Amino acid sequence: MYSEAYSILRKGNFDFFDIYREETGKRHISFKEKDVENIDVSLDGGVGVRGVNGRSTCYIYSQYHSPEEVKKMALSICKQSKISPSKLMYSVKRDSPTTFLPLEDVIGKTKKAMDIAYKISPCITQVKCDYKDTEKQVEIVKSSGKVLKERLTYATFIIEVIARKNEDIQSYRNVISAGDGKKLFEQHDIEELSLKTAQMVLRLLSAPPAPRGRFPVVLSSQAGGTMVHEAVGHGLEGDLVYEHLSVYSGKIGEKVASGLITLVDDATLPCAHGSYFFDDEGTDAQRTTLIEKGILKNYITDLMYARLLNVNPSGNGRRQSFRFPPIPRMSNTFILPGKDDPQDIIKSVNNGILVKKMGGGQVNPVTGDFVFEVKEGYRIENGKVGELVRGATVAGNGPQVLNEIDMVGNDLGMEIGTCGKGGQLVPVSDGEPTLRIPSLLIGGS
Repeated sequence: MYSEAYSILRKGNFDFFDIYREETGKRHISFKEKDVENIDVSLDGGVGVRGVNGRSTCYIYSQYHSPEEVKKMALSICKQSKISPSKLMYSVKRDSPTTFLPLEDVIGKTKKAMDIAYKISPCITQVKCDYKDTEKQVEIVKSSGKVLKERLTYATFIIEVIARKNEDIQSYRNVISAGDGKKLFEQHDIEELSLKTAQMVLRLLSAPPAPRGRFPVVLSSQAGGTMVHEAVGHGLEGDLVYEHLSVYSGKIGEKVASGLITLVDDATLPCAHGSYFFDDEGTDAQRTTLIEKGILKNYITDLMYARLLNVNPSGNGRRQSFRFPPIPRMSNTFILPGKDDPQDIIKSVNNGILVKKMGGGQVNPVTGDFVFEVKEGYRIENGKVGELVRGATVAGNGPQVLNEIDMVGNDLGMEIGTCGKGGQLVPVSDGEPTLRIPSLLIGGS
């Protein structure tokens, strides 16, 4: 379909190039105050043409994707009009089935779940839900002549419950996902999810404030991989590494973590939120070992930064849509399970904090320093989980924490999310087993 544009690009002075075509359908249904607040259904599509030479990227995109329009885009990039004959080599097509659940089903199921939360207590002042599903069809023409096609689907459901008692206001949220809407409601009981979310926010209303100071911290596998993603993962992305904006720059082969830590990025996990068959440059998805038994082995790269860093591309060139060129991004990033029983990890702590759910925070990728909110945390006293506390924050340094971890659980928990970088959003997941950190700074209310 784009053979003329491909021939033009082959004449350009590029290390490599690609043509990226996308058609995406999205639905977003938001609920508030026991009713539908907004329904947004969108269809979008277009083509992006890119040429890369060294560190320079020339990129142009358009919502019009006819062969003639793409030919003009290719000419605009190459600044020349001669066409030499060339042929595309072969095609690979991988499709996954898609199921868009009828809107009335989504609305009916969500309203029932919201009613459950409201009925628990008059302290529940607001329940907010968001349902999103996406179908994205992608076609990539690589400079090698290879043509790749893929259909990706995502569905997510978010519930947030807000409660108030006198002047005290607390909130708690949960997120679930699946490959499509039908699977999401088959695999998850959102009425039970609503009940648990409401019960937790009510417990937070009566919980005492978290203590302040340095304590041993146990990160539960239920906490998700916020720290892994933010405090470590971004620092391993090739663009930050190449620009020396990462604490991990130039450290391949060096010890950067405890020998108990092996960290991977794996875009091949079946049905995971950050998975794909190939990235947005047409590189096959793969499992990349980033840190192995404490030793830094690889970076997260796209094609351009793999060339600049003189390493093999890891298949992590990702983009939000055809409007953006790809950049190095995580997919599914997690620490592999160890050998310790999670209960034994808790028993080993006399006076500390158990973190069961992490909130938002800030990270400096140059230094690795971080501060994260704790949404659900408990005291650990004499090896037992004690009372729920609220208002806690954890602060530390990512590389230092990785080196100090001295127990790694034999479990593994994953959490989904949307990662923002360079003005682009992409779906990801991250996780970890239960981890013990001997000392971490805890801030409290």
